[in-house]
Amino acid sequence: MAQGRTRRRHLGSAGFSLPELLTGISALGILATIALPTAWTMLPASTAHGGAREIQAAFNQARMISIQTRQNVCVQAAEGGLKLRQGSCTGTPWVGQNTSDAGVITLSNAVVPSGAWPVFTPFGTASTSGVLTVYHASGSSVTVTVKPSGQVTVP
Repeated sequence: MAQGRTRRRHLGSAGFSLPELLTGISALGILATIALPTAWTMLPASTAHGGAREIQAAFNQARMISIQTRQNVCVQAAEGGLKLRQGSCTGTPWVGQNTSDAGVITLSNAVVPSGAWPVFTPFGTASTSGVLTVYHASGSSVTVTVKPSGQVTVP
């Protein structure tokens, strides 16, 4: 026959005591006090960095289009984003993947780019190279560099 088990109940052993709860809550408060200001300062900087990465992707796409179509592709600022123009900076807008019907590549991050806009040659090099600065409304900025070799970098 199986022997029955007896359970012992210890009074006061269930849950946490008041000093333990207060210590845990105060530790969470200290961590939140340190983490929240850091998060608030990093958010705009990461948004500017995300916008720079979007522009880098558009530049790389323009470079690939110039190689595939064997013609110059000029990248320009447009209302709501960027336009890729075929042949020259006054040529027809390229319409394709990631563009609207008007040929605009929309930037999802609220950033404002300013600086030298590249022109990519049929060999994938940049005939117009330079540094483009991407600004966010919070004041943070990130640079996008286009080298004469056509390489596009974001620090």
